[in-house]
Amino acid sequence: MQIIKITPRAFGANTYVLTSDGKTAVVIDPAQPRVESELIKLGLQAEYVLLTHCHFDHVGGVRALQEQGAKVFCSEREKPLIGTAGDLFDAFGAPRIPYRVDGTLIDGETREFCGISITTLLTAGHTQGSVCYLVRDEQGKPYLFTGDTLFAGTIGRTDFPTGDLSELRKSLKKLSALSGDMPVYAGHEEDTTLERERKTNPFIIDA
Repeated sequence: MQIIKITPRAFGANTYVLTSDGKTAVVIDPAQPRVESELIKLGLQAEYVLLTHCHFDHVGGVRALQEQGAKVFCSEREKPLIGTAGDLFDAFGAPRIPYRVDGTLIDGETREFCGISITTLLTAGHTQGSVCYLVRDEQGKPYLFTGDTLFAGTIGRTDFPTGDLSELRKSLKKLSALSGDMPVYAGHEEDTTLERERKTNPFIIDA
């Protein structure tokens, strides 16, 4: 399995492209429309889009991929926020780019997308339906995609609609309790590892 990180231009989230065959791809949080052209350069076709949550800076490229045939998934608890003030398009004055959700995911559900095993972990707190994705490669090695739940050395904000610090603390405990160490790919800034965050992230230490 290959993991390709597309960093945003100006304000936006990190986008992650996962492929096991070098042809089809799962895209986590396509933040900007240019993600489509980046996939073309890579020779990849997006079959699935997985959203960690629906905030505007994580979904700007969803419609472009959906128009090319990608199926869009988010957590069942996050879906009601899409198209409402909870997605923050209006709050930040961002032009709304509508898209539809083709399917929803529940906590603990493991599904195979493009030959890649992906488990959905509900990690409420940043939003009511925020999730992390626990991905395993062909050898079973785990990788964690945390959206805005967990960053290197810090956590996501809880002052937006449906944010809840107490819920986020519970979610951090849930992530910390995962077995072993693994790379952590966050929605913003640099990558980290789960063990590093267990030892140094004050929000996990105090959760």
